Amino acid sequence: MRRFWHVGLNVTDMDRTIEFYRLVGFEVVQDKELEDANLARAFMIEEGSKLRFAHMRLNNSPDEAMLDIIEWRDVPVTRERSIADTVNPGLCRFSILTDDIQGEYDRLSVAGVKFLHTPQTVMAPDGVNGWKILFAADPDGTLFHFVELVGDSAKH
Repeated sequence: MRRFWHVGLNVTDMDRTIEFYRLVGFEVVQDKELEDANLARAFMIEEGSKLRFAHMRLNNSPDEAMLDIIEWRDVPVTRERSIADTVNPGLCRFSILTDDIQGEYDRLSVAGVKFLHTPQTVMAPDGVNGWKILFAADPDGTLFHFVELVGDSAKH
């Protein structure tokens, strides 16, 4: 294995999603439209071939994992939004590490991002180390959260 490469997100409106993740801090690495039935079959889409995909990453660094965002153009969507939760099996969220969770909350709240709660602090039993956590959902309901490390782990 080499490294963690990307998280794939199916979306209903590519432009809206790109704008949302740009606001969060991601940059577009590539954005393409394709018509390729073989590619669709490889993704287990039997009756489609048209798609638009965008790769986005933080810090414009090839060492960062990407968001692989896909909008299928000729496949019927069976539901409008993701049914995301943090309990049931399956992808429940992805995480963005930050050094200033309150700053991200303030900046993005003003820009219209709807958070699921205010920043929360969770401390380890030692009372020194822990995390600050802040959950949000993208325009299609995919959950993600910001994490700020607290204590000794924040120094590394």
